[in-house]
Amino acid sequence: MMRTACALMILFILALGGCSSSEKKDEKKFTVEDLGIVSKADGRKVYYGMKQADAEAVLGQGKERRKGEFEYALGVYAFYRDGKVAAIRLEEEAKNHYKTALDAEIGMHKDQFESIYGDVHMPTIPDSQLTYVFDMKKQVLLKENKPKNDKEAKNLLIFSALEYDGIVDTIVIIDSYSTSHGIKE
Repeated sequence: MMRTACALMILFILALGGCSSSEKKDEKKFTVEDLGIVSKADGRKVYYGMKQADAEAVLGQGKERRKGEFEYALGVYAFYRDGKVAAIRLEEEAKNHYKTALDAEIGMHKDQFESIYGDVHMPTIPDSQLTYVFDMKKQVLLKENKPKNDKEAKNLLIFSALEYDGIVDTIVIIDSYSTSHGIKE
């Protein structure tokens, strides 16, 4: 009797463990590079935290608009803090030249964008942007952007698809710290 009870208890614990691991298999996993951009011409990537020199090897020479903010050809903007990419923005001109590392691009429908990156994002209303919050340490998406301090804010990456009439026309990648403090050298 005691042996049967122990066997049932072990089976129950294993079953619970199996349930939790299968739920995690369905969860989409990302890296910082997955939330970067890729040149359609040659497949080279630019992503958050990359050295400015490495980013410019892909983007070409930029024109500094303000301290730390550079405009590049073909609708790409990059912002640098401490010599590293702190934000990237793709605008409509980038449509035929750049895409995200997971093949989302300017001109696609917002629903297609969501099918690539999933439905774990900040709440949205119809005709508004999709905003994803990525915890770079845990490598998971969160449903809200609520860092407890500046250190935590620098570890959250905001990934947004802005749209007009359901069509993505701007993609922005920026850390949570920069959204509240601006990008400072």
